[in-house]
Amino acid sequence: MKILAEHVEKKFRQEWVVRSFTYQFESGKSYALTGPNGSGKSTLLRILAQYSLPTKGQVSFLQDNDSIVESDQIHSLVSYAAPYVELIEEFTLSELLNFLIQLKAIPQHITLTSFQEYIDLRPDESKFIKNYSSGMRQKIKLGISLLAERPFLFLDEPTTNLDEKAKNWFYEKMKDQKNRIVIIASNEVAEIALCEQRISILDFK
Repeated sequence: MKILAEHVEKKFRQEWVVRSFTYQFESGKSYALTGPNGSGKSTLLRILAQYSLPTKGQVSFLQDNDSIVESDQIHSLVSYAAPYVELIEEFTLSELLNFLIQLKAIPQHITLTSFQEYIDLRPDESKFIKNYSSGMRQKIKLGISLLAERPFLFLDEPTTNLDEKAKNWFYEKMKDQKNRIVIIASNEVAEIALCEQRISILDFK
């Protein structure tokens, strides 16, 4: 599968955040959107994931035969994790997983035990997510996005709030994502190093 961005531009008030961005993202490859804080990486990532609309241009998701994926089907193909994307904090972890299984956001075979083993965390089963630390919540978000059987994986500053052990866990799990299109927005050297290709947002100003 592919993502084709054509002449994408985004403007907030009088400021152009992204200008003339044209790029093709291909299945089985990983890409880093790089640039300093506030440069527009997250904005472009959301546009590419079709979580946000560009001011100009368009983003298309393409099947292997280059046919365009209908817009109402894209959400079922995308896995997205970012520090600012909140979990349902009134749920326990078990309730959250069951909810996501019902939405077909994660595979049905995932159980509380198997998920805890995957993320290497075993929080109190009666504890609400709102009472988890920021690092625990981020690790859960990453676990959900990594386990989702979806061809497009978008990650915004994925190791935010993670300690060194959790960062190493993430780096190791990323080795299993080679069959997807992976796009990471980051200015962290270790996160950028996970990707085969680098795209500087500063080249599109």
